[in-house]
Amino acid sequence: MSANPLLPFFEPRGVIVVGARRSLGFGYGIPLFLQKQGWGDRLYLVNPAGGELHGQPVYLRVQDVPPPADLAIVIVPADEVPGVMQDLGERGIQHCIIESAGFAETGEAGLILQNKVAEIARQNRIRVIGPNCVGVVNTGNKFCSVELIDESMVHGPLAIVAQSGVFGNILLDHLHQYDLFVSKGITLGNRLDVDEADLLEYLHDDPSTKVIMLYLEGAANGRRLKNTLSRVTPHKPVLILKSGKTSAGKRATASHTGSLSGEDRIYEAFFRQTGTIRAESLSHLIDLGRVFATQPLPKGNRLGIITSSGSLGALATDVAVTHGLILPELSPETTQKIREASPEWMNIKNPLDLGPSANYSRFLPLLLNDPAIDLVMAVMVIPYAVIRGFKAMGLQPKDWFGDIASFRQQAPHKPMVLVVVGHPEFVEEISELGGPALPVFTSPESAARALADLWRYAKRIKPGRVH
Repeated sequence: MSANPLLPFFEPRGVIVVGARRSLGFGYGIPLFLQKQGWGDRLYLVNPAGGELHGQPVYLRVQDVPPPADLAIVIVPADEVPGVMQDLGERGIQHCIIESAGFAETGEAGLILQNKVAEIARQNRIRVIGPNCVGVVNTGNKFCSVELIDESMVHGPLAIVAQSGVFGNILLDHLHQYDLFVSKGITLGNRLDVDEADLLEYLHDDPSTKVIMLYLEGAANGRRLKNTLSRVTPHKPVLILKSGKTSAGKRATASHTGSLSGEDRIYEAFFRQTGTIRAESLSHLIDLGRVFATQPLPKGNRLGIITSSGSLGALATDVAVTHGLILPELSPETTQKIREASPEWMNIKNPLDLGPSANYSRFLPLLLNDPAIDLVMAVMVIPYAVIRGFKAMGLQPKDWFGDIASFRQQAPHKPMVLVVVGHPEFVEEISELGGPALPVFTSPESAARALADLWRYAKRIKPGRVH
């Protein structure tokens, strides 16, 4: 890690904010946020007006900033950026995040200006993230080049790389609702220098990152991205959401980050070849993140479903089978144990439809421990009027469904997800019952698809895992 050329973006010794200001804006808020995160003693503010801001001195020039600063965050008008880059070169700063917009995304004149900045960066050996971005987040040391809510700064196993600054920012605002937290977050913007392949290589070696999530509008270098994915995906899953499938979408990406999205069928092909998991939508991307960040890889594709609704079990089965899972018969031992405790009307098969029987807490552990099952989906639905009736009698969902978190510990090597459809209070109660290690879905189809994608990745990196 110490030799990685991108390390100062995430672990700077000192940070220069060029364009600090007293009026509202990034130049006002980012220094304040860095102080809040404990970076005040390593923060240096620059503005030709000088003076003081947030209790810290403001330097007139970059060249006046003392050591050990080694990273600059640039927040000045686009036409002032070339001069700032020259100053950074004179000061010996070799890592820079340009948050300013007004470059290639605006058209020909902006592209010319961007190329000028790129040339100055090359001459001075400055690595650049941006322009037109909000930079990086490292929840491990609380370094962040953009203001975020406190919930987004909780450390977790998921890294996010996004071309779009706002997209990455709102994703960080959103994911904590699913108990999904990040290790690193990076928005690339126009990719004047550092691109998605650079970040994939960095995150491949980052011990705090377990899963990589990437929003891609178009590759900076398609061949290099393909080769990098081939190296990274056998060790860490890469989940990609790519826009620009249609001609209208391609035009939108070009006007957003100046990106050329390319032919989608080519991307689709090399995603398959490299074992990259492609999301079909933002909601699918989040589903994938929740499952890949919390569940072990399955040893096979045999899915067991336990449900209190036969129809939801059928919907899950259709999607699961369509995407490569199978629903085998339960083992003879499991079948016998269930038969001994079941009412006569219950049909013992997979999916295991319990209907209104009160055996959920007895049968879920049996399904989890069945050697014929590799993955488990627990569909937990009861009309909320019934739940409220239970509560009036002093009963809670745990009394009906059992201690789900404890059941899960009996088979930690098997992926397991919960599905709850109904009143939001019931969804929240089951989420608490399962704990953070069990993702809760509100759609059986999306749960089945996510499990199938987990199996597809496991099969790709270890081809012998086939039943």
